[in-house]
Amino acid sequence: MALGGRRVIGQYRDLGWRARAYLWVRWLICPFDRILALVPETGRLLDVGCGSALWLTYLALERKGLELHGVDPDARKMALAARSSAAAHLELRQGLVEEAPTESFDLVTILDVLCLVPDDVKAGMLRASWRALEVGGSIVVKDADTRPWWKYAPTAFEEFLAVHVLRMTVGRPHFASIEDLSRMLESAGFQDVVAERIDRGYLHPHVVLSGKKKRGG
Repeated sequence: MALGGRRVIGQYRDLGWRARAYLWVRWLICPFDRILALVPETGRLLDVGCGSALWLTYLALERKGLELHGVDPDARKMALAARSSAAAHLELRQGLVEEAPTESFDLVTILDVLCLVPDDVKAGMLRASWRALEVGGSIVVKDADTRPWWKYAPTAFEEFLAVHVLRMTVGRPHFASIEDLSRMLESAGFQDVVAERIDRGYLHPHVVLSGKKKRGG
């Protein structure tokens, strides 16, 4: 578990119990610190599917040299994001990554979003992310693998509840294996794709993938 949850969630103003509980659950189940190691100290970062901006709020505290941007189509999540005091230093926009300006960012991050859309939408989001990056820029994708089954099964059930029962998340669960995600990044034009598991000590099959946009890619 990443340290500092009280500090990060403490950045949010006027939270009801449900929103606070959601942020704490999200913080506790996601290895944000292991993803942070892939994020540089400076540059322009776009978080695709930024949701409540918990990841961006964490970055605002830990990577003060970054210019932070977020985009998400969910108006409810964006309203929650606006409650973070870090939002004063974030550029948040309701919309899609396909609308992002081309060659504008040094890093794109996508955390636990691809598992909520079908494969053709995944491919479109990754291609749009490639276009949004400067040449030499990078992408970091955090998602859930489909193995081992005893971690995947409860993760898929949790997403089903979040989407179809609690209505806390927009989308439709559609998980892909770490191998399939790697191929999708390569098909979108990314090179030097690296994929690794970061789920040790967690009940969810967390994986992180990274890739580069190179000239002529």
